[in-house]
Amino acid sequence: MSKELLKILSDLVSFKTITPNGEEAIDYVSGILSEIGFCCQKYIFDGVTNLYAKYGDSDKNICFAGHIDVVPPMDGWKTDPFNLEIIDNVLYGRGVNDMKGPLVSAIIAIKEFIKTKNPDFSISIMLTSDEEIMGDNGTKKLVEHLLSKNEKISLCILCESCSANESGEYIKIGCKGSLNVDLISTGDQCHVVNGKKYKNHLHRFISFLNEFILKQLDSGNDFFDPSDIEITSIDTNNNVRNIIPSKITAKLNVRFNNEWTFESLEKHIKTKLPKNIECIFERFGTPFVGCSQDLINSLSKTLERINGTIPSIGTSGGNSDAVSIRNITQVVEIGSKIDGAHKVNESIEVEELYKLKDIYYAILKDSEHYKY
Repeated sequence: MSKELLKILSDLVSFKTITPNGEEAIDYVSGILSEIGFCCQKYIFDGVTNLYAKYGDSDKNICFAGHIDVVPPMDGWKTDPFNLEIIDNVLYGRGVNDMKGPLVSAIIAIKEFIKTKNPDFSISIMLTSDEEIMGDNGTKKLVEHLLSKNEKISLCILCESCSANESGEYIKIGCKGSLNVDLISTGDQCHVVNGKKYKNHLHRFISFLNEFILKQLDSGNDFFDPSDIEITSIDTNNNVRNIIPSKITAKLNVRFNNEWTFESLEKHIKTKLPKNIECIFERFGTPFVGCSQDLINSLSKTLERINGTIPSIGTSGGNSDAVSIRNITQVVEIGSKIDGAHKVNESIEVEELYKLKDIYYAILKDSEHYKY
């Protein structure tokens, strides 16, 4: 099976699936799954291609999910980003880590399991082409469609890059919420020599920002790290040196845990603002835990048996399609090392993909004992 894993991955990497272009790659995966008995249905929402493939017709349904799209390769590659290269047992190519590699590991695990176990439950695969832009026409609409058809899914494994040190060492059980904040400070425009006279509001804004981001919002809890504020942009649109402009804007992102709601967090931020600073909020996603403690315990035992160590449990990392999948079933993320994602010369060790294949196989094997 090792040669087959590398052959399928090589083919998938060759598809230039820069988000949201994934139809050819999804057709290719459909062909593979059809050959092993899956019923494959392609869904196109506003030009974005998605796939729901299912083996069997039982209401007990173990789903593997992911995305076929990748971020642009950018400059600086030492290899062709759309041609799989193996150098010293390390695979290079756009998507080998995030997340075509883990997806192929899941496909091979499923193929081996069906061949040897003849399962009495269903196995499904959910794929999208717009995860990298967190679009509205991918998993979100696919889940809405499946819900409208009363499709049953018992558990979903999202094959997302999320581990810190090695593949499969971490079970991501949820995610922080995300709130974008634009802060706009206004003050007197003046000649630079009059900055002290007119109390340069840029200086006050910078001091406020520094104090604001350093003050901890909370201490976190059992499942969530403390909430975090990051500045992503500070801009005056000023191209000259002898004018203090009347306006400066800062863009912030707050990744917040379940100690907060959108409403309570926005209220808290507003109470901290000086009178000359206004704010604009953009809500993205609420914090959530996507599975039960029973399921966490079951999956932990499976991973410990394969890895030899107890996996870490948490909610750190970015948003993913789990935001939508949680609306139809319990969902966790188990995948590759997150530091390999989106990098120039994206890579993953061959053995990491083999290990993920063994993990996904073990989950299928143990799933009959899981409590859902």
